[in-house]
Amino acid sequence: MNNKVIVRVIRANGQVEESVQPNLRLNNGINWQVNHMFNASIEACKNIAVTANAVAPSATSLDLPGELAADGLSRQTATFSHTADQSLATLSTEWKYTGAGVTIAKAALVTAAVDLGTSADTHFAMTLVTPNAILDSNDSLAIDWGINV
Repeated sequence: MNNKVIVRVIRANGQVEESVQPNLRLNNGINWQVNHMFNASIEACKNIAVTANAVAPSATSLDLPGELAADGLSRQTATFSHTADQSLATLSTEWKYTGAGVTIAKAALVTAAVDLGTSADTHFAMTLVTPNAILDSNDSLAIDWGINV
């Protein structure tokens, strides 16, 4: 599967649950990528955000409705990895959830480290998390976002 997103829930007791799904590169993401290839002043796209909102993204999506920003689930700047001369790049991050319970239904790859609430906050790609990642207190959520370049 190209451009796969791997979502892992690491339970407080050490049990790991994993799912894999494709991501949808949004129109803004296409435009960002083209501009970034030729314009050095464009901000890097290396942050991942999550939401409980389960509405399927479309290529015209401009934001992540209901983006979570509390209980340890605010946007994370991902760690980038790429092997020279290979077409796959991966962005990886992990959250430690501190709330009482939440369902993660969708994730987005974005440029800004915080939600700007404007189109300046480019959303590059989104994916539904299927099955949803259901977190209990002290569980961790890990996402490895693969992008073919």
